[in-house]
Amino acid sequence: MFKGKKSGFTTRSIVVLLIIALLAAGCSKNESASNKGGSGGESNEAPIVTALMKKATDFPEDNPVIQEIRQKSGINLQVQTVSYDDYEKRLNTLLVSNDAPDIFTVNAAKIKELIDNKAILPLNDLLEKHGSNITANRGDDLKGSAYVDGQIYGIPEGFASGNSLAIRKDWLDKLNLPVPTTLEEYEKVLKAFVNDDPDGNQQKDTIGLGLAIQVMQSWVHIFGAYNVPMGRQVMVDGQVTPWMLAPGYLDAVKYLNKLYHEGLVDTEFLTIPSLQSYQKLWNGKIGAYNFNADGITQNWLSRYVEQPAPEFVYTLIKGPDSHGGYLDPNLANSPTYTVISSQSKNPEAAMQMLNYLVSDEGDALTWAGVEGIQYEYKDGKFQWISPYEDAVKLRDSGGYVYSVLLNKKDGMRESLFNDATKQGRQLAAENLIDEVKLFTLPQVQIDKGTILDDMEKEFRTKAMMSKGDLDQMYVSFKQKYLAEGGSQWIEQATKIYEEEKAARQ
Repeated sequence: MFKGKKSGFTTRSIVVLLIIALLAAGCSKNESASNKGGSGGESNEAPIVTALMKKATDFPEDNPVIQEIRQKSGINLQVQTVSYDDYEKRLNTLLVSNDAPDIFTVNAAKIKELIDNKAILPLNDLLEKHGSNITANRGDDLKGSAYVDGQIYGIPEGFASGNSLAIRKDWLDKLNLPVPTTLEEYEKVLKAFVNDDPDGNQQKDTIGLGLAIQVMQSWVHIFGAYNVPMGRQVMVDGQVTPWMLAPGYLDAVKYLNKLYHEGLVDTEFLTIPSLQSYQKLWNGKIGAYNFNADGITQNWLSRYVEQPAPEFVYTLIKGPDSHGGYLDPNLANSPTYTVISSQSKNPEAAMQMLNYLVSDEGDALTWAGVEGIQYEYKDGKFQWISPYEDAVKLRDSGGYVYSVLLNKKDGMRESLFNDATKQGRQLAAENLIDEVKLFTLPQVQIDKGTILDDMEKEFRTKAMMSKGDLDQMYVSFKQKYLAEGGSQWIEQATKIYEEEKAARQ
C-alpha cells in the first residue's frame, strides 16, 4: 500500500529539504534563546501527541475528561475522532498522505501490512523505558498477533467481554420453569416464552431466542453446545480446520433449523441491524439473548422500558455429549491493537501517554470520568453522579470514550460490575471451548477479506430456513468453501500453527 513512497528523492528534493532543515535550525535556535530563564533554556510546553480514535456517539471534543488527561499526564493529547464505519477509510488516507497520527488502533489483519511497509514502530525499547504499567498489566498477552520476529508492534486490548447466555429469570419464575442447562430443557423454555404469555399482555408477541446475523455473540452458545468455537479453529486429523468444518457444526445448524421452524427464534435474524436486535430485548420482547454480560446486566439497565427492570440469569447449555461453553477471550489474539506510527515525532511521549492510560489514575479517568463531576465516593463506596449512571450520557460527557485508545486489564471497569454481570463473566471464563490458537492470519484470509466468512453466513441462514436435505446442502457448501480458498486456509493455518508452536517452545 505504501510501497510507492519508498522511491528515491530527486536532487531538487534534497536541496529543498536542506533549506528547510537550515531554516528550522535557525528558528529552533531563536526559540531556545527566547525560552531561557528559570528552566535553564528548556521549553515548559507539554509535548503534543496525536491520536485517531473510533467513536460510537458524538461528544464535545473539549470536555472535562480530555482536559484532565492532559493535566494529569503532562502530555497535550490531541484526539481526532471518526465513526466506526469511516475509521478504516480515514486511517488509510492519513497513512498514504504521510500524515498518520502518533497513536491509532488496527486489527490483526492490518498489522502485517503496516509492519511490511514500516508504517509502525517496534515497541520493545519504548516499553522497556516508558511502558512499565503496560508490561506489568499485559504480560504474555503482548506476544500475540502483533508479536513478529521478537518485536512487539502493537498493544492488545485489555478487556474480556465475557459473553454468555442470559435468560429472563422473571419469566422463568412466572412460568414455573427451572433454569435450562441442556438443549432439551432450553427448547422447552423457548416454547413457553413464545406461547405462554410471559409478559402478561394477553398477546402472542414475545420471542424466545434473540438472534441477529450481525451480532456474532448471539449464536455462540448454540455452537458451543456442540463443541464448536464459533469464529475460531480446531484440530481435525492433524490439520488446523476452520470452525464451520469442525465436527458438530452441522448438528448445531440442524438444531437452529428446528428452532426456526418451531417459531422460537427472531424471524428477522437475517436482516435486523444490531441496534434493533438489542432494542427488542430492551423493549421486553425477547426471553433469551447471548451477549456481553456488561451490556445485558450492566450498561443497559437504563435502557429497559419495563419497570422494575427485567431480571436475568446466566446459564450454560450443554449438548448431547455434555459439551458446552463460550469463547476464550484470548487477549493475546486481540481484535484490535494500539500502535505507534513510524512517522511520530515524539514516540517516547506517545508511549508515556499510553502508559498513563493503563495506570490506575488514567484507567479510572478514561472509564468513569472525572471524580466530582461524573462520579464520587460516599462512605468509601463508588457512585455515579446523576445523570451519568446512564452509559449514553457518560459517553456524551467524555467518560469511557477514550478507553478505546488503550484500557487496563482488570481495571476499574471490572471492579464496578454488579453481581449478575460478574456471574455471567465468570460463567464464560470457567467454561471455555477448546480451540487451536493462531497468532498470525493465513495469507488467503487477508487476501480474501470477509469472503470466506460471508460464505458461512450464507450457508447458515439458508440451512436454518430450509426444509430440504441439510446434509446435502452442507456437502455442497464444503466443496464450494474448499475450492474458493478454504483448502489454502487449512494448509496455511496448519503451517503457521506448527511454526508458532516451535517458536514459542
